[in-house]
Amino acid sequence: MTTDKIKILDVEQGRARALEEAEKFAAYEGYAHKDALRVRLLVEETLAMVSTIADDFFADFWIDGTRSGLCSIHLNIRTEMDVTKKKELIDASKEKRNEAARGLTGKIRELLENNLYLPRSQAMAGDSSDLLLLGMIDMPIAPGAPVPMDYVDWSLENYRQGIDDVKEGKPEAQEAWDELEKSILANLADDVRVAIRGNSAELVVEKKFTRHLA
Repeated sequence: MTTDKIKILDVEQGRARALEEAEKFAAYEGYAHKDALRVRLLVEETLAMVSTIADDFFADFWIDGTRSGLCSIHLNIRTEMDVTKKKELIDASKEKRNEAARGLTGKIRELLENNLYLPRSQAMAGDSSDLLLLGMIDMPIAPGAPVPMDYVDWSLENYRQGIDDVKEGKPEAQEAWDELEKSILANLADDVRVAIRGNSAELVVEKKFTRHLA
């Protein structure tokens, strides 16, 4: 099943409709009550990742499922905000933004916001950027290799594996691993993928469920 596409102009106003679609989706797919609640939580977490993106932003939201039980929550985001204006807003609220970037959901939100609005030379700058780069898909691994800034392709599964590989003896990586273990999103979702191209971004949250059909 693929749900109706919902146009979200404001996260708070769009949340109720998105959760209605999540409920319809879980019922149609025959999910057990516990799994239906998980879908709801994943929708909440998905919307939380764009909750601080303000002004001139809109998104299409929908959910689709496969016969194998894979649930994919989609959020396609577009913005036309002036880069200079957005940078001024980010700089003015730097302390608040850094606070919001704590936790996995906050870090993905920061990744989205920075790469949608800031020049590519500045987009990956920040306290969390080095570790977040571990989640990049097709990332150059040679020391000193240039980081492609024309686009962003990021995966939670890549990030999880990257953190696991380097957490021994690296306090900041161990802290990020502990963060993953405590994260609702990381514990519920099988993967989260972020693809950013210019002023548009695609966010997909995936979870494989066991179907319980009559």
